[in-house]
Amino acid sequence: MKTILAAIDLSPITGKVIEGAAQLATAMRAKILLLYVVEPAVAYVPVGAAMDVITAPMPVAPPDLTVAKAHLEKLATPLRANGLTVETCVKISIPSDEILEQIKSAGAELLVLGSHGHGALYNLFSGSVVTSILKDATVPVAVIPVHGK
Repeated sequence: MKTILAAIDLSPITGKVIEGAAQLATAMRAKILLLYVVEPAVAYVPVGAAMDVITAPMPVAPPDLTVAKAHLEKLATPLRANGLTVETCVKISIPSDEILEQIKSAGAELLVLGSHGHGALYNLFSGSVVTSILKDATVPVAVIPVHGK
């Protein structure tokens, strides 16, 4: 069975991404792998104004993924009720790296992502997962726009 990887971020566009993935899965007779990647917490070292005070970073506990897993299962339920095969996966990693890894490990034939529609200035400083993925993707990528019908 073919696999469509739908990478979601639980933002307001998640519903559109899942809807697009469901339409493609129905047409392709494919299963959907819903992937949510939690970015690791960043530990930083605060430095004093004179650059002479350096404190050790506070230990960062890994996030509890139970809520995210339950949320993905809730999103998968109506898809399954409509006859689609859906798997869910929650990982802690850098989103673009993990998405590319999941394409390989799941043997996905298609990746479905959402675009937040941020401007060039935002992408210059923060980057874009979609842009990063498009550079290195080994499968076709369907980008669901945030601004659309």
